[in-house]
Amino acid sequence: MQLIKILFCLILCNWFTSVFAQTSISLNIKGQIIDVQNSPLPYVTVNLKSAKDSVSYKSEQSDNNGLFLIPNVAPGDYILSVSMVGFETLQQRLSVNGGQPLIDMGRLTLKSTVKVLNNVIVKAEPKLVEHQLDKTVVNIGRSVTTEGSTVWEVLRKLPGVQVSPDGQILLNGKPGVNVLIDGKTTYLSAEDLHGLLDGMQASGIQRVELMSNPSSKYDAAGTAGIINIVKKKNNKEGFNGNVNASLAQSYFGRYNGGFTFSYKNEHFNLLLNNTYTYNKRYSASNVISDIHDTGNKLLSEQVSDNNGNNIGRNYRPSLALDIYIFKRTTITLSGTLSNGIADNGFVSAMDVLDSLRNKVSHIYYRSKLHDSPFNYTAGIQLTHQLDTNGRLFTINADHAEYRYFPLQTNYSTLDDATGSFLSETNNLLLQHRQLDIYAAKMDYVRPLKNKSVFEAGVKSSYVKADNNNSVYDLADNRQIFDQTQSDHSINSEHINAAYINFNKNWPNISVEAGIRAEQTITKGKEIVTGATIDQNYLQLFPTLFLSDHINEQNALTLRLGRRTDRPDYHEYVPFRRPLTATLFFQGNPNLKPQTSWHGELGWNFLQSFTITLNYDIYRGYVRTLPFLDSNKTTITRRPINIQGAHGWETDLAYNKKMLSWWTTNNTLAVYSNAFNGQAFGAKLDNAGLVSLQFNTNNIFTISSLWSAECDYEYDTRRQYVNSVFGAYSLLDLGLKRSIFMGKGSLTLNANNILQSEDHNALDRNAGLYQVTNLHFYSRAVTLSFTYRFGTVKPSKIKIDSGAADEQRRAGN
Repeated sequence: MQLIKILFCLILCNWFTSVFAQTSISLNIKGQIIDVQNSPLPYVTVNLKSAKDSVSYKSEQSDNNGLFLIPNVAPGDYILSVSMVGFETLQQRLSVNGGQPLIDMGRLTLKSTVKVLNNVIVKAEPKLVEHQLDKTVVNIGRSVTTEGSTVWEVLRKLPGVQVSPDGQILLNGKPGVNVLIDGKTTYLSAEDLHGLLDGMQASGIQRVELMSNPSSKYDAAGTAGIINIVKKKNNKEGFNGNVNASLAQSYFGRYNGGFTFSYKNEHFNLLLNNTYTYNKRYSASNVISDIHDTGNKLLSEQVSDNNGNNIGRNYRPSLALDIYIFKRTTITLSGTLSNGIADNGFVSAMDVLDSLRNKVSHIYYRSKLHDSPFNYTAGIQLTHQLDTNGRLFTINADHAEYRYFPLQTNYSTLDDATGSFLSETNNLLLQHRQLDIYAAKMDYVRPLKNKSVFEAGVKSSYVKADNNNSVYDLADNRQIFDQTQSDHSINSEHINAAYINFNKNWPNISVEAGIRAEQTITKGKEIVTGATIDQNYLQLFPTLFLSDHINEQNALTLRLGRRTDRPDYHEYVPFRRPLTATLFFQGNPNLKPQTSWHGELGWNFLQSFTITLNYDIYRGYVRTLPFLDSNKTTITRRPINIQGAHGWETDLAYNKKMLSWWTTNNTLAVYSNAFNGQAFGAKLDNAGLVSLQFNTNNIFTISSLWSAECDYEYDTRRQYVNSVFGAYSLLDLGLKRSIFMGKGSLTLNANNILQSEDHNALDRNAGLYQVTNLHFYSRAVTLSFTYRFGTVKPSKIKIDSGAADEQRRAGN
């Protein structure tokens, strides 16, 4: 009933704005982008800049027919800049006044930058990092050091992005990141998301968008913000394609390869992609766990050395088809299939010491896990442009299914202090995890005659998670089912959402305000015990964005918003899963979603230097912590809600083309998080640490054939609740050579050259003091090859041009 009321208000607002719009004046600019063969050019960036200071006023894209519309333009003098990778930037001056409600620019022709000069072809390149008003865009195809990498490896290198030892993604030092692929939520746990992204090749990704405070158009999930991974799309006429392959040597060898075929004409646009990825990685750790009594007196100590090997094979075909039904109507069909094999091995050797640190016993533990993950996604989208004034209506329907079938064997032996055998345990864990996702949404955009834009939409999603864990004791070649250790739970989540968003522009000031309502219905049942979860709640998420272009050198931005972070589905499951002989993970069916208020104030100078101040207030902060069990021997990691938390952050970014051959991108983040609350009798109050993260990326154009890149990242100690993680750094170098007259390239990368990613983790909790030294053997040398072919005339040799600072990657 509450959602129906919201939808009624949405419709009423739309009617009100329609009536109000009839009394106002609309100033719009339209046109069509074509090439020299008079073929329409889609996905071209059309940027309207102030003629006074060249500050960007509005930016739009051309549609599949090359048509564009810039609505609600305030009177004044402007420069219309039209740019696309592979074409010369076109700029025209124009004046807008109240007597011209619609300015038709007609057909604007872009000329290709593929020009032969002494057998050398110069082609413009996009920026690697673009700091836009509402997000930071990383065009990873511009980076040399990402060639031959997986998406997971690329994600770890992005400015402001970190990955904790347990695989949790952090953005600007904050957990609770919602990872999207082509604007669609993945809904996966940290472990399963890691597996998915590690099976995706970075060569198929166009860009990654980082949004710390998204507008109400986006799902409210993700208190730290959104990372949107945008896959490549075809923009070229005729038949085109590419093949790629890479070979890497780290502690173990790994390789991947794939191909892409595309065909586009005036009726449809087809893209086929197929990749195969093989990864094998090694990691090690040393863990010291001191166990104390209530008086903080040492009772015992556990010292273990751990080694793990992870092997992953993934086959991933995908398809995308745009069908141009009518001039203003397009249907898009898309689908991706992923079929893989995972083999993970883990070995642990632990000495157990008494209160005087004398050896009491020795525990050997070995586990082997085999899985055949399978998933697919399918979607359909209808896009209809209602008129030439910019009214747009889209409908999306998607379905995804993720299946995991891990089979894990666990074997351990217990010896006394002299090494004499005492006992052994041997069991088999059969797991079946299935995640089904259904989602549908509708979005409507309506430019108004009062120099503003009204947007509205509704969305409904349903997710069902089935987790079946069966434990068998292995004895005398028999499998004996252990019901006390087994678990089967089914959880579902149904979210109904609606949003409205208004945008208004003045000559120097832009305002965007919106509100999103989400009704969440969560149900769960533990089959064995009969325990249930039943939650039904409505949350409102307002957003506000202000931008003031003070003068040609300075601009201010203000962002405010409220967001939420719902627990992963596996975090509800109370099954106690073994990680080592004495360490377990167990879900918490009483978890609640965390919420946050986020605010940031930014200042930009000359579109090169930016300072941003951030502040966040959390309620119900979710964090997984280790807890000492009542037997004073085993440790269980559990996700919990912490009553309160807050954090501040200062970000500095500097991006500039220093010389014709040198471009630099730098970010520095200084942040701190503080917490207050308690859980399971443990007090969790602490003021946190002041931490620092520094990223620098430098691109060098050596000649028309050669280019190079140097990346460096440094992270100081950082704290989350009672967990402190040590400092580490990464240094990557890359060298690229254009071959086959610009149709192909060879790239040589050296990652983590200093082998300096190792760091420690410190956990303090009631009766437990644990130090973990983590060793990541991620130093690797990678050789990558790419080759492009097709009906579009390719470039022979590719170098940066002086206009690169004005270019954007097609599709932005």
